[in-house]
Amino acid sequence: MAANVGSTFLRIVLGAELLRLRDAAGMTGDAAAKLAGCSGTTISSVEQGKTGFRRIEHLAKLLAAYGVDEDGQTMLMDMHRQSKGDDWWTTDISTMPSGMNLFLAMESGAKTVDAWVPGVVNGLLQTREYAHALISKAKAANDTTDSFVESAVEIRMTRQKRITEQGMKLNCVMDEAALANMVGSSKILHAQYDYIIEMMTNHANVTVQIIPKSANTYRATGGDFFILGFDPKELPKPSVASGTVDGETRVTSKERKANQFARRFEELVRGALPAHETPKFLQRLKKEV
Repeated sequence: MAANVGSTFLRIVLGAELLRLRDAAGMTGDAAAKLAGCSGTTISSVEQGKTGFRRIEHLAKLLAAYGVDEDGQTMLMDMHRQSKGDDWWTTDISTMPSGMNLFLAMESGAKTVDAWVPGVVNGLLQTREYAHALISKAKAANDTTDSFVESAVEIRMTRQKRITEQGMKLNCVMDEAALANMVGSSKILHAQYDYIIEMMTNHANVTVQIIPKSANTYRATGGDFFILGFDPKELPKPSVASGTVDGETRVTSKERKANQFARRFEELVRGALPAHETPKFLQRLKKEV
């Protein structure tokens, strides 16, 4: 597991593994709680990744009851200890939209992200100037402060390290409108186009495709979405994060939803220009904007 994953993600991975072990042992939550010396509510909360055990002995007893070998116990108990720390975004939780904390936790452990962003440039590809101009313009509408704007920009810039420093693979499809809509100034937009080209050129893990406004093809309605894929050894199922009209971020791992969004992304990719045409498209757009 990557060293820079968030504590919340570690709790989610640990919870998923404990649920798998309990199912394999054929135990109910209450039976497991009795063996561990805690409540059934605690077992449920830990398995959902919401909390950790207050006492490490509870986890040790549980793992022994599940028949986990010594190496496995050492690994899972170490994961539990690491999950007790704070995430890098913890100090900004109070200013985040609902659901953003969970999204950042899942993104911190994702190996791949398939993203559709119809109205603005994907946050993982935004320049600092673009992000600041975009978030500042929403200040009055969202009744936020200058400190909120600065905090939101820093979070966006830090998230990009998942791509530039930690190797997370980004497959992004954007509508032409996301690139042509004026944000800040033409100078900021031109720099933004150059930055996307730079990211694609310097990072083999970044793929960007554009759907031209003239293309008679499928465009997903209802806002942006992200499909997060993980190491199957950590989390076997992908998660989907989607934005809502009121600014919330909803994260789900339900198979039906994940499959639905996967089909949508496949159609978006099919209707977009090939990735190798993106730099040329952006250079042409610079002359028009």
